[in-house]
Amino acid sequence: MTSPGQGGMVAGTPATSPASHRSLGTAASLLATLLCPRHDAATIRPRHDVPPPPGWPEDVAFLVRPRLAPGFPPELVPLLLAASPSSSPASSFASSFSSSASASSSPRYAPRPTPHPATVAIKRVSTPAHPAHGQRCLVARKRIAPGELVIPYLGVVHADVEGRPSPHAESDYDLSLLRLSGADPRNPFPGLHVSLGVDAAGAGNAARFVNDYRGVAARPNAEFRVGRGDAGELRMEVWALKAGIAKGDEVLVSYGKGWWGARVG
Repeated sequence: MTSPGQGGMVAGTPATSPASHRSLGTAASLLATLLCPRHDAATIRPRHDVPPPPGWPEDVAFLVRPRLAPGFPPELVPLLLAASPSSSPASSFASSFSSSASASSSPRYAPRPTPHPATVAIKRVSTPAHPAHGQRCLVARKRIAPGELVIPYLGVVHADVEGRPSPHAESDYDLSLLRLSGADPRNPFPGLHVSLGVDAAGAGNAARFVNDYRGVAARPNAEFRVGRGDAGELRMEVWALKAGIAKGDEVLVSYGKGWWGARVG
C-alpha cells in the first residue's frame, strides 16, 4: 500500500492500510532477508513465485499464493483453514476451530495460486497533488462491477503472540486477519493475546499498491474484507463497493483513522 502507493497496512483492523509512504525500516529488511536468497554479501534477490507483472518493484518478491512466516506456530495453522472449501465462510470458519482441537495430525496449509488479475494494472502516480506522487498505485484496466472481488491481498502470514518480539510490528503493509484474547477457547496460548496477520512488505501481490482515498477522491471505491481462498484458507481481499470502479480509475480504500492517527499523531 502506500503510505499506499508503495503499499502498506497495519495489523490492527482488517480495513487498515497506508498514504504517504515512509520507510519500512528494519522490520521490512529482516522480512526481505528471510524471504530472499542471498546471492552475495551486498545483493539480495527476491524469490518470486512466477515472473511479476509490469511495474513490479525489484526488491519485493511477487507471490501468487501466501507464505507462512518462518516459525509460524503449528498450533495456529487450524485457525487459517476451513473444514471444506465449498462451505460458507462463516460455517467453515467455525468448523475449522472446533475440528482443530481433535486433529490427530498437523493440518496442511496449502493455498492454491491466484494469478495477477487481468482487470488491474500497477502504475506510477504522476499527479503532483496525489499523496503518493512518484509511488505506485493500482488502476482498473476495465470496469469492475459493484460487489466484485478485485484482488486478494497476498503476503507473509504470521502470528504475533503477546510478549514476543515481531518483525512485522512496524510494517506499513501488515493487515490483521484474526485476533484472539487470552481467554478465547480457540487460543492455544492461554492468557496471551494472539494476532494473525498478513504482511506484504517484503513479499506480496499487486494488492499492496492499493492506496487510501484521502487526498485523492471524495470516497473509497473499494474495501478490505476477510474472506476465503479457493482452498478454504483465511485471507484478506479487496472488493469493489456499490458504485463499482470505472476503467482507468485508481482502486482506493480507507485505511481507517486509526492507521493515520498512529502515523500522524
